[in-house]
Amino acid sequence: LFGMVAERLVVRPILGYPQFSIIMATIGLGYFLRSVVGMIWGTDDFKIETPFSQGVLRIGSLVLAYDKLSVIAATIILCALLYMFFNRTMLGTAMRASSENMLAAYYMGIPVKRVVSIVWAISAAVATCAGVLLAPITFIHSNVGLVLGLKAFPAAVLGGFGSIPGAVVGGVLIGVIESMAGFYLAEGWKDVAPYVVLLVVLLLKPEGLFGLHMRKKV
Repeated sequence: LFGMVAERLVVRPILGYPQFSIIMATIGLGYFLRSVVGMIWGTDDFKIETPFSQGVLRIGSLVLAYDKLSVIAATIILCALLYMFFNRTMLGTAMRASSENMLAAYYMGIPVKRVVSIVWAISAAVATCAGVLLAPITFIHSNVGLVLGLKAFPAAVLGGFGSIPGAVVGGVLIGVIESMAGFYLAEGWKDVAPYVVLLVVLLLKPEGLFGLHMRKKV
C-alpha cells in the first residue's frame, strides 16, 4: 500500500520524464522518510532478538548461525518466486515489457500506469521482507536503508540490472570481495572495494555479468 501511495504522489506526476528526474525524486523521498523516522524514533541503534539469534549449526569445523541461515533460505525462496512471477505470468511479462520500452508497451495495450503502480507495491513489499530478514543480524537505525542501498547498488551493477540471478550472484561476489579486502588489505579497504569493482565493471562491461546488451538503431 505504501509503495502504491508513494508512486501515485511522487512518480506518477513525472512519469514519462527523463529517468534522472524520477531518480532524483525518489532520492528526495528517501531523505524525507529518513528525517521523519529520525524525528519520531530517534537516531539510536536498536537490536532485535529472535528465537534464531543464539542458535548455531555446526558442520565439522564450519559454524553457521541460524539467523544467517534463515536469511539465506528466505532469499533463495523469494528470488525463486520473483523469477517465476516475472517469467511465467502475464503481469510479470507486462512489467518487463514496460521496463524495456514504456511507450511501445502502452501502444501494445498494456496499462503502463497501473503496471508501474504494482511494481512499486511489489518493490516496497520486497524491501520490507529484506528489512525484516536483516533486522536480527544488524543494528537498526534511521539510516540503515541508505547503508544497505549503497552496498546493494554495486551488486546490482555487477550482476546486471533486470536480472534476478545476476543480482544474487552480484551480491555474493560483492560480499566475498568485501570480506577478502577486509582480511588481506589495510583498514578501510573493506568499504572501498565494492566501489572499485563498480568502476571497473562500468568501464569494461556496463551491462553487468548477466545484463542484456542493448543496441539502438541510429
